[in-house]
Amino acid sequence: MYLPDRMATLEYELVAGISPEEYERRMEIGWRKFGRILFQPVCDGCQECRPIRVPVDHFVPDRSQRRALKRNEDLVVRISRPTVDRERLDLWNRYHSAQGERKGWPFEPASAGHYSFTYLKNPVPSLEVAAFDGDELVAVALVDVTPNAVSGIYHYHDPQRSDRSLGKFVMLRCIDLARELGKCFFYLGFYVAGCASMSYKSGFKPCEILTPQGHWLPCITESLEELDNLPNGV
Repeated sequence: MYLPDRMATLEYELVAGISPEEYERRMEIGWRKFGRILFQPVCDGCQECRPIRVPVDHFVPDRSQRRALKRNEDLVVRISRPTVDRERLDLWNRYHSAQGERKGWPFEPASAGHYSFTYLKNPVPSLEVAAFDGDELVAVALVDVTPNAVSGIYHYHDPQRSDRSLGKFVMLRCIDLARELGKCFFYLGFYVAGCASMSYKSGFKPCEILTPQGHWLPCITESLEELDNLPNGV
């Protein structure tokens, strides 16, 4: 559930394997995935869930994002293959517990098996962007890598360090990673106007949103209705 008066309905597809090229084609028409499970929204009478991406060569951090980078310049960022251990599970669980209290997210502690199935058993090449304060893990972003894109899978961070804007910081580092790898886009998943948990995504400008007609259009308005009425290519 992304909006209080509506229930989300998803179509799922379990794949034995999928190439980076094929998954990128799926992303371009609105599919996402966790591990080997692909999904897309198929809600009756509602088209508020929209894929959103950032053209990395045109992205310039705004004032708030520059502050987040400055605030966290003391952190050490390590990029490696995803892994699971007690430290990551503890951080994931603390983040979700806090989100449950703040935003009403359902919460069930993750096991190593759940984490591995969702993030590590991945048919597409993936990376972990991890931020450390000294020896302490404080933020993690997991991403897929396809021929022309880096795609965010999930991110979580220390809920006790809200003053650092860690979520914003690791997303910015993911955009940097896409640029360093020579990719065209960073995909942020789905955007739902009016959903507090997803509102931050449209702040990474310029960004593009996929319309129901299958066009990626610049997000020059917060109104999806106005966006859908823009001419293709605006």
